[in-house]
Amino acid sequence: MSRKDPTGRICTLGDMYMFTVDVSAFSPEQVIVTSSNSLIQVSAEKLASDGTVIDTFFHKCHFPADVDPMSVTSFLGMDGALTVTAFRHRAKGQTA
Repeated sequence: MSRKDPTGRICTLGDMYMFTVDVSAFSPEQVIVTSSNSLIQVSAEKLASDGTVIDTFFHKCHFPADVDPMSVTSFLGMDGALTVTAFRHRAKGQTA
């Protein structure tokens, strides 16, 4: 069974972008998050005991171009919601 979950959400909170997607069908070690510039990809694969792939998940999201790629972090909640956050680049001379 393969699926592409269309329910991922992106929201903006001040200088932070947040992307949330449900990966509750997978264990944490089955979930992989990668980022390259403003592209975030979440993938997961569940294997049977014989090594056969029994479930997959893939979702990608483009953060806006002003995202600082070094600020990307992810957190997997107890409910299976994976949240990826990233911050906007600070303008020169701007302080926190």
